[in-house]
Amino acid sequence: MQLLESPRNWIGQICFSGLPLLNENELKTAQKSLFSDFIQTQQELDQPDKNQQGYGYKYADLNDVLTAIQEAINTKDIAYIQQPVIEGGKTGVHNYLINSKGAIIDFGAYMIDLGSPKPQEYGKALTYTRRYSISCIFGIASENDDDAESFESKPEFMAPKEVEGLTIAYGKKRKPLVEVSAMAMAGDEQAQQILASKENKPATKIAIKSITKMYKFAENLLAKKDMAEKKINESNSVDKKVIHKEDPFEKAMKAAGEK
Repeated sequence: MQLLESPRNWIGQICFSGLPLLNENELKTAQKSLFSDFIQTQQELDQPDKNQQGYGYKYADLNDVLTAIQEAINTKDIAYIQQPVIEGGKTGVHNYLINSKGAIIDFGAYMIDLGSPKPQEYGKALTYTRRYSISCIFGIASENDDDAESFESKPEFMAPKEVEGLTIAYGKKRKPLVEVSAMAMAGDEQAQQILASKENKPATKIAIKSITKMYKFAENLLAKKDMAEKKINESNSVDKKVIHKEDPFEKAMKAAGEK
């Protein structure tokens, strides 16, 4: 198998460059210095505590991640830039490492497709992409969840179409999550234990919450419908009694006629 060749100043998606004012020797010296400081930073960096809880796993927030990085680079000639990027429905950051000698390591952009987001979702997604990308660059394990299927910008709700395609292990087979949820609501203990398991992936937990919310909403809607129907029936019953109520004068005249 033949490996694809990267351009001279690239390693994968990482580009090594420098300020245009530098000559070749100055650029080499600057790049070596930046690369050396970067490696030392990773070796000396203390992992931040995962003191935040959300989406089924613990994680270190952006402030703790940046504080850990800042402490590690404090005595070194190295800095980072996280440039916000918005492209259509996508948002994220473009990450750079630089030093005072003029060297630049360009890690490229890390972006998330939000579709048609609300304005506030851009800020949430930007926070997530900043934390996740800078953690990857400096080797920080900022969260416990390996798959990272969910990110903080997503609301804790899935539409019925999204939930419909999900499955979950039940016994030795995988069944539709909706079916297992229905079994749990009907009293199936095994189904209830499966849905309550902490080992479920974040996306599955969000789907379970969504199904529960939809079920409670439907249940509440049916209760209101029954109450409305009851009131209508009671109202109709009263109206019928009023309509068929015999007039006192007519009743007296009728009695007189019979005599």
